[in-house]
This record gives sequence, structure tokens and C-alpha cells, in this order.
Amino acid sequence: MSRTTNAWTVFVGCFLISIGANAFMIAPSSIAPLFVERFAIAKPAVGDVVSAAIVGSIVTQIPGGYLMDRYDNRWLIAPGVGLFVLVVVATQSVGSFVPFLVLRALGGIVGGFVFTAGANVVGEVFVGDRQSFATGLFMTSPPAAFVLAHTTSPLVGTAVGPLRVFLLHGGLVVAGLTLFWAGAGSPIRSAGTPTTAEFTRALGNPRVLLLSVSTFCAYALYLFLNSWVPTYGTDVLSLSLSAAGTVTALVPLVGIAARTGGGWLSARIGNRRRPVLAGGLLTGLVLLVAVPFAGSFLPFVVLLVTGAFALQLGTGVYYVLIRELAAPGTEGTSLTVMTTIGFTGSFAAPILGGWLIESYSWAIAFGAFGAIGLVGVAVLVPLSE
Repeated sequence: MSRTTNAWTVFVGCFLISIGANAFMIAPSSIAPLFVERFAIAKPAVGDVVSAAIVGSIVTQIPGGYLMDRYDNRWLIAPGVGLFVLVVVATQSVGSFVPFLVLRALGGIVGGFVFTAGANVVGEVFVGDRQSFATGLFMTSPPAAFVLAHTTSPLVGTAVGPLRVFLLHGGLVVAGLTLFWAGAGSPIRSAGTPTTAEFTRALGNPRVLLLSVSTFCAYALYLFLNSWVPTYGTDVLSLSLSAAGTVTALVPLVGIAARTGGGWLSARIGNRRRPVLAGGLLTGLVLLVAVPFAGSFLPFVVLLVTGAFALQLGTGVYYVLIRELAAPGTEGTSLTVMTTIGFTGSFAAPILGGWLIESYSWAIAFGAFGAIGLVGVAVLVPLSE
């Protein structure tokens, strides 16, 4: 890496881009009633608003990984941010629900791409021990984005309308790109390029696929909480929209500590990964299933916070283990396989959660996602480290 590249300036730029892109993904969940009123839609349709962006991010993962291994990442992130800003601007004048969903999907495509590209860039500009630290730190950007979305969206949305919320996210990615470009003084790309055969084998690696299924389950539980806890707070606990958003912000907030702590714990037990992943997921799902039985506000908050911490304990560890399970030379492709399947869990969770709540009950919805968590634990058993 050239001396003209300032790694930490690049890092901060990528971090801000990630915050803007991820806040865009989740923001509607904190202001569901405002979108119900704005577009005259049923409440479960707000889950579609969140999922539209997430499904967009899914389709871009593996093609994005292919591009990142072959081209200067600077010339991939810059147009990606430009397209993201165009989508944000277009949402400001959208008049009906279907075009809005299309724009959300387009925003997810470019937002998901610049997030993954940012993770790849951080791995490229940092080397040795600094690489693992910087990558772990970068992975705190999604929960930081969710905190931002849950705390600011009710304030901005109530004051000037729900669509104006996205302008904040567009501003953040522009600020991030400015810093990124100022720090990236030389080309940023992979040292080697996988062959077509290596690329194909990576897509079907059984160990990679098993870990990816577990990631799917973990992401599904996490997005269920972020998508529907605000509505649970207003409907069941009679909280104000702002108060419910603030409480839900605790879910990603504790994740900032949990994602760092999971890597530390894994190192303390001899660099073992599965105990951290399985233990965190199992503890989290037990606490999650208990949430609808909390009789008052304080037990609800305690169960929510401790469950969210446990669920996110393994988030960063997944990104470490996937590289260890990948065949040599296919680490990047294996990572995009995992993110594709994991993001699919994020996509499905808001829709499935909305259907279960509307058709059955909150208790059934929490129980069903607890069962999904058990699957995530079970597929870790045959994996060797």
C-alpha cells in the first residue's frame, strides 16, 4: 500500500458510508405509523418497505465480490455512493407506494454493495494484527447505524415527514466518500484473482454453506427485533413512537460492545469459534422467546437488552470463521456467499414477523423466531474448526 494512502482516513470514510447505507435499510421500522398514514397501507406492509432494501442488497453481494477481486475498489465505491444519493433524492417526491418500494430496492442494491466494498477495503488497507482489529471495528458500523435510525427517524419523520429521514443517510454517505477519497491515494484491490474453478467451488463449499445457514438464522432474529420491537412497544406497552424507537435503539447499541466482546472471548478460549456462536445464539433465543411474557416495561427492557447482546456476540466471529473454513484463495468469495445467505435472513424476518403478528399473535411470532434460532445452533454442530 502506497504511503499516500491514509488507512485510518479511509476507514472513517468507509465507516460513515456504512452507517448511511445501513440506516437507510432499517429506518422505516421506527416510524411505521407515519408510512401507514403517508401511503395508506396496512401495517405489515411496512415490513415490505424494510425488506425491499434488504433484498436489493442480497442480489448485489456475489457479483460485487467478483468485481472487488478484479478492479480498483475506489472506482467501485465512488459511483456506488453517487447512485445511492440519486435514489435518496428520488424518494423525496415519490407519490405512491409501489414506486417507493422500487426505489427502496434500488437503494438496497447500491447500499449493500458499498457496505460490502467498504468491508473489503478495510481488509485491504490494514495488514497483520491491525487488519483483524480494524475489520472488527468496522463491523460495529451496522449497529451504530441502527442506533442512529431508531433515535433520529421518529424526530425527523414527525417534524418534516417520513421521506425526509433518508436525506440524513444520503448526507452521511457523501461525507464518507469525501473522507474515503481524500485518504485513498493509491489503487485498492485484491493481490490475486481466483480462477473460475475456484470461484465455482467456493459457491458450493459444504462447510461454508452450513455456516451461512447459521448466519441466516442469526440475522433473522436480529432483524426481527429491529423491525418489530418499535411496534410492540407502541401496541402492547402503549409507549410513544419516540420512546419505542429509543428503546429499540438499545438492540444495536449493545451490539457495538457484543461484536467486539465476541472476538475477545473467542481469543480467550483458544481461538475457538463455535462455542461463542452457539452459546450466544442459544442464550439469545431463550431470552427472545421470554419477551412477550414480560408483564411490564422494566422486565421487557432487561430481556430485550440481554437477548440482543447475546444474539450479537457471534456476529464478528462469523466473519472470522468463514475465512478459516474457506479453501485457500477463495476467502472473499466465501464471504459473499455467507453475506448473501445471511442477508436473506434479514430480508425474510420483517415479512415473516409481520405475517405471524397479524395472523396469530406476538407470542407465536417470538416463538417461531426462537425455533429459527435453534436451527442456527444445530447446523454448527458438524462444523470442525
